[in-house]
Amino acid sequence: MTFLNALLGFTVLTGPLWLIIVVLAIAIWVAVKVARRVGGGGATKMAVGVLVFLGVFFVPFADEMAGRIYLNYLCATEAGVKVYQTVELPAEYWDEQGKPRYLASNGFVDMKLLPNRFAWHKVNEAYIDSVIKIEKWRWQLMDKETQTVLGERITYMRYFGWINHFSPAPNIGEGCRYLGGQKERQQEQDFFRDILKSASSIRQG
Repeated sequence: MTFLNALLGFTVLTGPLWLIIVVLAIAIWVAVKVARRVGGGGATKMAVGVLVFLGVFFVPFADEMAGRIYLNYLCATEAGVKVYQTVELPAEYWDEQGKPRYLASNGFVDMKLLPNRFAWHKVNEAYIDSVIKIEKWRWQLMDKETQTVLGERITYMRYFGWINHFSPAPNIGEGCRYLGGQKERQQEQDFFRDILKSASSIRQG
């Protein structure tokens, strides 16, 4: 029952209520009709009825459920940051303790505190384009002077299933969750520290 309740809750979140009620009524009607035609005892009829109900009810939501499950997998295993090159910055971008001066008060990197040579460039790639539609988003940190990619953040975005189009307020899709908390703040700091190096640290290395 816990699994069934979770699936029912999921469908409520992913589809308009009126359509869910229609599909629910059809699924119950079909399940009862099929169960009555099946031979055997009450337990067999009940088992067949439940299976038919689940099949009929959740088929319309199959692409939605599969899309979310696969998106969660990609976000957990494939999304993240990659560093390709390092760049030397002059001493003015570091304090006496060697800490970067380009951090804002909230702990995130303020691009305005960095040289104008750095900029973010977004690249969208179709990752899956069939019944399930998922895109791979690559946020690349570019060095405009050398036209090179210094590093990138990789994330994924899925488009909602067909049933979402019947919603009175349809959404396009959803991506990997970015909460903006301490974990994300530290990840961003580490990403820039791996790319931007002070002249003294490079000489010492």
